[in-house]
Amino acid sequence: MKKSPLILICLCLLTVFSAKAQDTYQPGFAILNDGTRISGLISVYDTDPWFNQRFIFLKDSAAVAANPNKDITAKKYTASELKYYKIGDRTFTKIHYVDLQNLQVKSLGSNDHMLEILALGRINAYRFYPYPQEAFASLVSEEEVRQQIKRDHDNKIKNWKFLVQKDNQDKYDNIFDTNLQKYFEDTPEVLEKYKKGEYGNEPISEKKGLAARMLSMAKKATYMPMKWEGLVAAIQDYNQKNAK
Repeated sequence: MKKSPLILICLCLLTVFSAKAQDTYQPGFAILNDGTRISGLISVYDTDPWFNQRFIFLKDSAAVAANPNKDITAKKYTASELKYYKIGDRTFTKIHYVDLQNLQVKSLGSNDHMLEILALGRINAYRFYPYPQEAFASLVSEEEVRQQIKRDHDNKIKNWKFLVQKDNQDKYDNIFDTNLQKYFEDTPEVLEKYKKGEYGNEPISEKKGLAARMLSMAKKATYMPMKWEGLVAAIQDYNQKNAK
């Protein structure tokens, strides 16, 4: 089996991650750090969603309107230049977050990310995708490298983080790894509905033995990312009942 030198594997991976991903364009607008608003067609990366967190390509609406049959060159705006941007009903805002479970060389940028907003209010919620692995510290064939990249890519898509922040606290919690009940303790109506699973979430059982708790943790790891809409519904209900 043909082996590739480790240094070439690393360079191959970094080239893959720096390449422009396959994208589509949708109508929207962006707000720059200085408050400038730019409307147009904005790139959306559905198969590589972490790129949405790092940059956008924007085709200015005036240029598109003036030349509807021409392929307008898009301008790139990075997270360092953006305040937020909106595509359809999805809004992305700049959040400073350090992913301690996935520390990497900063080839992909800083710890400022354009994160999709899931809820705003006393509890703010955002979707964060960990970035792909930058290198594999082993000597393997080129085919094995491609397979490792695909596995890593698929794992990052599946294991996104549901970040929440209550009352502008300093840190963000990943609700997939945290007990959301503590956030609702000051609003019993929401807490009880959440415990009963009335938002579409997994019902909470108060009395569990060790085996039941372990099973619950296993279910949580697979169930919660699939049912995140129920968590959003609970947070939005909480925010509405605690609106200032």
